[in-house]
Amino acid sequence: MGDLQRVLLDFGLILGAGLVSQLVARIVRLPEMIVMIAAGVLIGPAVLGVASNPLGGVGAQLLFNAGVAMILFHGGVGVSLKVISRVAFGLGMLVLPGVLITAFIVALAVAGVFGVGFAVALMVGAILSATDPAILIPLFDRLNIRPKISQTLISESAFNDPISTVLALALVGTVQSGSFTLSDTFFGFVEEMVIGTAIGLFAGFLLAYLVSTTTRWGIWDEAPGVAILAVVALAYFSNEAVGGSGYLAAFVMGLVVGNMGDLRLGRRLGLGQDEVHARRLESFVAQIAEIATLLIFVTLGINLPFDALSKYFLGGLVVMAVFIFVARPVTVLVSLLPDRRARWSRDELLFLCWSRETGVVPTAVASLLLAQGVKGADIAVSMVALAVFATLLLQATTAAPLARRLGLIEGTPADAG
Repeated sequence: MGDLQRVLLDFGLILGAGLVSQLVARIVRLPEMIVMIAAGVLIGPAVLGVASNPLGGVGAQLLFNAGVAMILFHGGVGVSLKVISRVAFGLGMLVLPGVLITAFIVALAVAGVFGVGFAVALMVGAILSATDPAILIPLFDRLNIRPKISQTLISESAFNDPISTVLALALVGTVQSGSFTLSDTFFGFVEEMVIGTAIGLFAGFLLAYLVSTTTRWGIWDEAPGVAILAVVALAYFSNEAVGGSGYLAAFVMGLVVGNMGDLRLGRRLGLGQDEVHARRLESFVAQIAEIATLLIFVTLGINLPFDALSKYFLGGLVVMAVFIFVARPVTVLVSLLPDRRARWSRDELLFLCWSRETGVVPTAVASLLLAQGVKGADIAVSMVALAVFATLLLQATTAAPLARRLGLIEGTPADAG
C-alpha cells in the first residue's frame, strides 16, 4: 500500500473511530472526549495497531496547526461582544492576569513535584491554563444556566485559548535555549500578541467584507466556507512567517466576523449578514471545528505516551489537585472579587471556581511540542491527558447538580442549605 493510500486509510479509520465514539459516549453517558481518546488507544499501536497518525507526520502537524486555528476561529465567531460587555472587567481579568496566575501556580507544583526548571514548569502551566468552549457550550445549552455565568465562562474559554497558547509558545524558545529571562519571555509574548492581533484584525475585516450580504463585494456570501478556509489558512501561516501567533490571529478573525455588524468600523463599512447567511456560516464553522476536535482527540489516544504517563502519574495527581483545588479558585477570586459592577454572588463565584474543563487546544499544543521534541513536552502531554480525564470526570459530570443546588438554573431558586 502506497504512502498516500496509507494516510487516507488512517484518517478514515480515525474519523470513523471518532464518530463511533460520539455514539458510544451518548449511550454510556461519558464525556465524548474521554471516549475518543480511548478509541484512539484501541485502534492505535498500543492495542489493535490498525491505524497510526504519528505526531511528527504531515497529517498530525496539519491537524494541530490548521485544525486548531479553525477551532479558535469558531470560538471567536461564537463570542457576542454585546453580552460580554456587561462583565468586561472581570472577563478581562480572567483572560489575561487569570491565565498568568493559573500558569504560575501550576508551574510551582510542576517544578516542585518533577524537579524541572522553572521555564519548563511555566510552559506546562501555560498549556494547562486554557479552558475549553467545545465542552462548555453544549453543557450550558442543556442546563439553561444564567446567561451572566454561561457567557462569562464561554467567553473566558474562547479568549484564554489563544492567550495560553501564545504564552506557551513564547516560552518554547526559552526552554530550548536553556536560559530563562523574564524580560525576553515577556517581550516575546507581547510581540506575538501584537502581530497576531494586527493580522487577525486585517484578515478578519477582509473576510467579513467578502462574506457580508450587505455590500456589493460580498462575493462569497452564498459559499462562505471557501473564503473562511482560504483566509484563515493564509492569515495563520503569514503570522507564523513574521513571528506572530497564528492561533491568536484565527481567534481575532472569528471575533470580527461574528460581530461584524456590531463593530464601529464594521458599521462604517456597511458590513452585516442576514439571519439565513449568518446561520449558514456558523453551521459550516461549527462542523469544521467538530471534525478537527474529533481528529485531535483520537490522534492523542493513538499517540498517548504510556511510558511517560506511568512515570508521571503519581506526581501528576498532586499537580491535578493543585490545578483544580488551588489554581482555579485563586484565579477566579483574584480576578472577579474586584469587579464591583458585576456584583458576583457567593454561589456564582463557587460555580465559577468549579468550572474549568480542559480540552482540545491544550491537547493539540502539548502534542505539537512533543512532536517537535521540546524539552518537558512529555510532562505536558501527560499532564494534559490527566487534566482532560480529571476535569471532565470530576467537573463536567457534576456541573448540573451543583448549578441546581446553588439555584443558578434559570427559574430555579437557590438551595436554602
